Amino acid sequence: MNEIQLIPDSPDRETGWILDPQAAEPLHDVSRQFGRNVAATIVARLVNMARGVCLVPFLLAHIGLEAYGIWTTIFILVTYVGVTTLGISNVYIKYVAEFHARREYDKANALLSTGLAVTIPLCGAVFLCFLLGWDRFAPWLRLPAEHAGDGKEAVLIVLAVFLSSIALNAFGDMLTGTQQIASTQIFLSIGIVTEFALIVWLVVAGRGIRGLAEAYLVRTVINDGLTIWWARRQLKWLHLSLRLVRRESLKYVVHFGGMVQFQSMLSTFLNSVERVAALVLINASAAGLLDVAKKWPVSLSSIPTAFFAALLPAASHVDAASARAARKDNLRELYLSGARYSNLCTAVFVAAMVFWSTPILHVWLGPGLPMRDTLIPLFVVFSLAMQFHMLTGPGTSILRGIGRIYEEFTYSLPNLLLLMVTLPAARWIEGRWTPLGIGLAVAVATAGSACVLMGRVLFVLDLPLTRFLRVVVAPGLAPYLAAGLLAWPTARMVAAVNRWQGAGVLVAVGAVYGAAVFASLLQWVFTEQEKQKGRGIVRRGLAFLRKGEAKA
Repeated sequence: MNEIQLIPDSPDRETGWILDPQAAEPLHDVSRQFGRNVAATIVARLVNMARGVCLVPFLLAHIGLEAYGIWTTIFILVTYVGVTTLGISNVYIKYVAEFHARREYDKANALLSTGLAVTIPLCGAVFLCFLLGWDRFAPWLRLPAEHAGDGKEAVLIVLAVFLSSIALNAFGDMLTGTQQIASTQIFLSIGIVTEFALIVWLVVAGRGIRGLAEAYLVRTVINDGLTIWWARRQLKWLHLSLRLVRRESLKYVVHFGGMVQFQSMLSTFLNSVERVAALVLINASAAGLLDVAKKWPVSLSSIPTAFFAALLPAASHVDAASARAARKDNLRELYLSGARYSNLCTAVFVAAMVFWSTPILHVWLGPGLPMRDTLIPLFVVFSLAMQFHMLTGPGTSILRGIGRIYEEFTYSLPNLLLLMVTLPAARWIEGRWTPLGIGLAVAVATAGSACVLMGRVLFVLDLPLTRFLRVVVAPGLAPYLAAGLLAWPTARMVAAVNRWQGAGVLVAVGAVYGAAVFASLLQWVFTEQEKQKGRGIVRRGLAFLRKGEAKA
């Protein structure tokens, strides 16, 4: 039981668990798997991030900005269509976590059987409506005449794959609810690597947008196939049958899933609002430019979201298994721990992107940057907005885990209201609709609404603002200081060499930056408990390297 201790609420041990002795066992189970799940998710997110970052310059060079803008637009449309069935995923994760904690396997089987009985026909109906009504939906995409044929084929392939995956993701959600996230992330990584190789091959072969859709199909088949196989193998109690479809399970789907559904639709809109606005108000190229500017912030943000994916089932498990008197204390400490490390992880990447934006874009896209004067400030603005957005993730994961899904409106509704002010203001200031104005308006609305939600989370968990600032926010300032000190020499060195040499410079400076951040955290930020864990990680890493050298 050495991973969890009975700890007084003292300043030097802010991130430890505060436990009632009766609640130690559920938290012990959670903490034992939490780190493993987060690590596996981070690896999968790094793989996906590398795929996205590497593909953008490749696709811009081979299919052009207009075709790339069409591809991103296809995913916007498909996401809006597919989100009509997305709420049920969180139903599986939350309630399977609770049923598994109580060993109520019959209820878990009933939930999965009921969910599949609902989603499979629904997804099929959505695709059929879209197929038969293509002539009505096609104008929304504003496809140029030269891309009308391959664009239609790509939309239908991606839509079919996306909808079938939403239904079959039930098996991955079951694994997530039982804290077996690591295995799902391994399968995801295999699919991503396969898709990357296929995209390069198919695009070079001249398949264009069609090739992108075909690679996405293969990736999904691999990921879903492996996940279903593993779920059937690991969850010995798993049993599906139409006879297990129950009204009680349907209530979970309709009530909790419906609320999550509405939240997911709002979230999808808010995550793509700048591209939708650019597509409608300007053109597909402007939407593509905004997607390029947001690619790094979105890709790198997928790493700290690994904490959020593990927090939701962990919160459900703790909420179901903790003694009533200790429940809020345990949830508060779970939230502080997840928010502290996810914010610090976000800050490490965002600080580098903010201060090194010009050399990063120079190396990534080459010296002939498309719309350089617009792309660089958009890159910085989206990076800072992502820091605020990521601060909301731990809170929404905890709130979903304990069933308070309606609290998330504290983020989405203020965001919508702020957009109604900031977008017209940007149009008035610029004198016309521009990608930069739209990006700035969306970033300001994101930051403002994030502050509103965080205030609500602190109120629900009875968490003082001063403690939140000290434990969560303050550690995230250290990377900004280190990145700022390295900004000028990094820009000078990258500007003096060619593109590939510049990549080497960024890698070298990144290593110095990482070491400086880690050293400053050990010296001034981490508690003694965290320092011990940090030194243990370093020792294990060095031992692994020495072992590899010995084998060589």
